[in-house]
Amino acid sequence: MKEKLCRMIGSRAFALFLLFWLSFGATTNLNDVRAYNLQQMGVDAVVSHHTFGLGLSKAPQLQPLGDTFRYGDHTLAAKQPGQFVFGAVPYFFLNLVGITYERNYDLAATLVTWLSAGLIGALALAFLDRLLNRVWGFSRSASLLATLSVGLASPWLCYAGIAHHDLIAGSLIMLALYAMESDRIQHNGRSTKLALTAGALLGLTVFTSMLPALIVLVMGLSILFSRPFKTTLIYGLGFFIGILPLLAYNGWYFGSPFTPANVAGNYADTFFSFKLDQFLHHLNAYLGFGGLALWKYAPVLMLALAGLVLLPKSLSHVKKLLFIAIGMHFFYLLNIETLGTCEYGPRYLLPLLPLLAPGVAALLDVRASPTAAMSRLLIAGGLLMTSLLINLVGALQGTMYCNLEEFALWQQIGAVPHLPDGHLPVFWLCAGIGLVALAVATWQRFGFGEKLDRLTVENS
Repeated sequence: MKEKLCRMIGSRAFALFLLFWLSFGATTNLNDVRAYNLQQMGVDAVVSHHTFGLGLSKAPQLQPLGDTFRYGDHTLAAKQPGQFVFGAVPYFFLNLVGITYERNYDLAATLVTWLSAGLIGALALAFLDRLLNRVWGFSRSASLLATLSVGLASPWLCYAGIAHHDLIAGSLIMLALYAMESDRIQHNGRSTKLALTAGALLGLTVFTSMLPALIVLVMGLSILFSRPFKTTLIYGLGFFIGILPLLAYNGWYFGSPFTPANVAGNYADTFFSFKLDQFLHHLNAYLGFGGLALWKYAPVLMLALAGLVLLPKSLSHVKKLLFIAIGMHFFYLLNIETLGTCEYGPRYLLPLLPLLAPGVAALLDVRASPTAAMSRLLIAGGLLMTSLLINLVGALQGTMYCNLEEFALWQQIGAVPHLPDGHLPVFWLCAGIGLVALAVATWQRFGFGEKLDRLTVENS
């Protein structure tokens, strides 16, 4: 057991998890922690008052506002409840040691964010790298750069510092995809454990956010048409287990297991509605010259759309799955009224970002002459650093930018040098952990421990 634990801690996957998790914690800022207090309201309601109903706390930061509505005897969030449950897990333990919203809202909310969305967002990225390299067979360097493109060079970095439903849902989709593909490629579609896990993760995705529901549907249909019937039933059982909490929540609060919060609250801006002018406006917003354009915030991932075409024949099943999932998600986004109210970058694309990573890896792994390969690597590195700078500004300053027609970077970058002391509550904690981890890794890498043991034996 000890040997297995040491092997896990010394693995590439753990190193990447730690890199992302500490980066997300270090950039979690007070502007977002205070602005996204609806997420913390739900967490407090679950842990402190054992309900999803809001407005029971005495803390001024936890009074119902924003996307809330009155239904029956309760004030409820116009969100799926899963995000509150994920945040409630760390807050339960924080509450036991006296770190509460009432005593120190900023610290409690920051830690809840880091230990929920930050943690699962980092875990998903570690498995993304493993999926690209160990399961799909991309090179180690291409897999690493593709994973960094998502985790540090896209809006994923900005929203991993918020206890956000779309970030958590995107992470669950990534973890489900890893389980699905490990089952298909490494176990010939016959692993009961992986099938049950993938199904449950897909169910929990919908429990957390309705935004990627069509992605979940596409992944479910892929399972239905590509797995043995018995295995498909296991996936279905897992999905039922994962979605059961949502059915119970809807039934308890809205009278029907099939009535979600946005329907109960009549938030029509998320309902499908085809209008040609709206379609063209949204298309320009996401992929053209609008303020949320993907190529402005994550140019590396914009290239990935072309790179997906280059996926090898051995991954033809994956290519179809990714193109259909991406197409269906865009189809939904282009045909709803809202682009989101305030955001730094295209927030509604969060669940898609990990699905673009194979395109980056495919572009980097295309065979070419040494000169061409080096040029391609330099271009990718330049785009990666540019994207990192753009999204680091959002992660540090905050994502509540409400002029969606304008590129947020130019408006936000000037404020970064003037951020007040204490603006990043756990920065030094994350920096300290990072330095200790680096020292331990250096110690192991150069074998100082073994050299010290040999020296001790020789001297004795």
